[in-house]
Amino acid sequence: MKQPIRFIHTADLHLDSPFKGMREVPENILYDVQNATLKAFERLIELAVNEQVDFVVIVGDLFDVQSASLKSLVTLKRGLSQLNTYGINVYISFGNHDYDMMRKVDLTLPENTYIFPTEEVSVTTFRKGETEAHLYGFSYESRAVREPKVHEYERIDRSGYHIATLHGSLKSNEEHDQYAPFQLEDLKAKPFDYWALGHIHKRDLLAQRPYIVYPGNIQGRHMKETGEKGCYVVELTEQQTNLSFHSLHDVLFLDEQTTASSSDKIDDLVKVLADYKDQLRHQHGKVWLRLQVIVPDILQGYETELLQWLNEQENQASNWIWLTFLELKTSVSYDRNQLKQSNQFVGEVIKLSEEHDKNQVTTYLTDLLQHRQFKDHIGTFSDEELSDIQDQAEQLVINQLLNDRRD
Repeated sequence: MKQPIRFIHTADLHLDSPFKGMREVPENILYDVQNATLKAFERLIELAVNEQVDFVVIVGDLFDVQSASLKSLVTLKRGLSQLNTYGINVYISFGNHDYDMMRKVDLTLPENTYIFPTEEVSVTTFRKGETEAHLYGFSYESRAVREPKVHEYERIDRSGYHIATLHGSLKSNEEHDQYAPFQLEDLKAKPFDYWALGHIHKRDLLAQRPYIVYPGNIQGRHMKETGEKGCYVVELTEQQTNLSFHSLHDVLFLDEQTTASSSDKIDDLVKVLADYKDQLRHQHGKVWLRLQVIVPDILQGYETELLQWLNEQENQASNWIWLTFLELKTSVSYDRNQLKQSNQFVGEVIKLSEEHDKNQVTTYLTDLLQHRQFKDHIGTFSDEELSDIQDQAEQLVINQLLNDRRD
């Protein structure tokens, strides 16, 4: 009988990669941002130790080849050595951003670390007592691997778990450069227990039979990489596969919208925004933020002054909220009952909102309500809070629809 195997699936570390769009930022915030990928990696190592995983799989792009620094190399080696101390193996493949890395820098790594050596798919075996896990993969030796690689993944005739690693993209994905392209059905057809993917920075579960997974990158680097970033802890058993996502980012990039439509004085708006920032600070720590606020007509035009004032409060904060963009958008006045009775799409939105009671609202918040940090700090919503959430969501949607129609 096979023992369960537990491992971390991560990719796209981009250690010490340069960040984009950082202008006129205080030194303390700039320092945090510049070191965020390294901090996220340190959290990855800490997670592996705390979770007592059997091994860690890193599927490409540990570095950006043009900007790999001494600091990033030292951080990587230190982390791998720490895992070696705890008897945790590491399996690495290089991707399109760190191709041919072994020839370019001194990467003498501890004995627990295995690197897939060439662009030919190969296999290595991890042993846990009588149980084996066979890991398949390849490393980029050139900037671009344009040809499909899936046909090279041939399962060896051995018992145990079979885990395939692939740094590449779906042929249908037109948002990213096509490297080692694959069709989803081709991966499903291969007799592997788990496909550990890399290259795409947004986490995505492509399939569950078998699991085909992008973990995303471990730290956002600009406003196109918003939301939680981290890795998956994976457990393989004879009966099933279990995944749990763990946040690793040190700085969270967010693009948000909120409403202050009931504020008719600038002092009221300032308080709303200060409270909003404190809420983000409590929930997320350090946040790089773009924010659109729905306000009455009378409060338009204060963006520059508000942005400056709100950011001045963050100069010495350890958990800072840095506003990189602020837009005050006019709330559209409307007669709700009249809209509801009309045949317009907006009226259908109102009717749909009314058909959902507070219990149905919670179904849309399942991921949030089950999040470990949320449960620790907030717990559950009261009936009044659920009603407020529903009302604000309706107001945001209606304002957006009416603004779009007016534009």
